[in-house]
Amino acid sequence: MSLKKYFNKPLTVALATVATATLAPVASAATFNFSYTSSLGTITATVDGTLQLDNNTVFVSSMSNTTFNGSAAPALPFVGSFAGVISSGSVTGQAVLSLDGSGLDFAACDNTACSSSGFGFSPPNVVGNPFDLFASIGGYGSVPLPGGELFVITNYSLTPVPDPATVLGLLSGAGVGLLCKGRKLEG
Repeated sequence: MSLKKYFNKPLTVALATVATATLAPVASAATFNFSYTSSLGTITATVDGTLQLDNNTVFVSSMSNTTFNGSAAPALPFVGSFAGVISSGSVTGQAVLSLDGSGLDFAACDNTACSSSGFGFSPPNVVGNPFDLFASIGGYGSVPLPGGELFVITNYSLTPVPDPATVLGLLSGAGVGLLCKGRKLEG
């Protein structure tokens, strides 16, 4: 059989398309679903950031669609390092979250002074506590510093939102499987 005839078969083309989509390099996820439940309630949000090469650390660039206990909460356009907020009094430095809840250094605030509404995760020893802490103010409850409250890893979630191309590839694979099954039943 010639190559031209071989590639004119619909099933072969469909399989080649799925193989190409599946084997193509996948970009790091850029959007994540975030959730944390403190002693006062649950915060959820959409986080945009860059997944680092360790496949765990996320450098956060923005946070949107925030809710507190299921209701819309104040927008938090300023994100940065919790340690940066403590040392300089304003939102500075790289905001860091992680998929597994380790190594958090994050503050999200409604203004650069982080003085009226927001929340954050402090790494150990930033405010004198040897443990990871959670703190919040304003529209996110009041768990103020210097004490804050201990960070509870089981109450934390950061999950990648699937890339549309990945979902399309998986659906294409399922479609080819159904096509093959249908042809097998005919034959």
